[in-house]
Amino acid sequence: MAAMIDTHVTETPLGFTSNLLDTLSQARSSLDAFVSHHKSVLDSVSSSGAASIDKYTEELTKLNARLNEVEGQDGDIKRLNNQKMEEVTRKEAEVDALEERVRKEGGDRIEGLKAEEETARALAESCRAARSTSEQSKSKAVDLLTKSIVSYREGLSLEFERAAGNKLRLVFTSLDPSDHSRAFAFTVNVNESEEYEIQECMPAINDQVLGEMVDHVNQTNDFGGFVRGVRNAFKDLL
Repeated sequence: MAAMIDTHVTETPLGFTSNLLDTLSQARSSLDAFVSHHKSVLDSVSSSGAASIDKYTEELTKLNARLNEVEGQDGDIKRLNNQKMEEVTRKEAEVDALEERVRKEGGDRIEGLKAEEETARALAESCRAARSTSEQSKSKAVDLLTKSIVSYREGLSLEFERAAGNKLRLVFTSLDPSDHSRAFAFTVNVNESEEYEIQECMPAINDQVLGEMVDHVNQTNDFGGFVRGVRNAFKDLL
């Protein structure tokens, strides 16, 4: 005979059975666990999000500060550039003024130099012409000297030689009784003032005596008498 199972169910004062209460209790516990878990997750997310927001806010503040700094530096750079541009403009104006002054004063100076150059050229040309005239006169004078002494060659035992620079060298012989071939010579030059001068005398005649004879020939132009006087002065040395 099968045993009989007691399926007695207790009722609560509100009329709920014990099985229903257990089910509700279990559901409540599951709900509480679900809520607690997700609240923890939300709190973690909220805390992490707040930290991220604070971090981003700090970085944004730094970026704003850097931006303000850069903008301030940019303003300084612009002001510096403006100052440099003003300085450049001022220097350009000074250079333009200086160039204008140089053009004006340089032009006047160039004209003055050209005038001086023309004057110098004219003076040089005049000097060349005067020198040419002097050389021609000297050459003529030497020719006249040469012709004037030809007449004395035989009687005075005189020879003449053309020296460099249109000078004339006169050589006497037969003055020394002990040596008729001994030479007594002097060189005559006509300077730029067209005056006679002695540049060589061998053997030497007293400077005062020779100077007086040169002064006399330049005053009288008596070159023949001058040659005879020098010959006599050479003879006085014997």
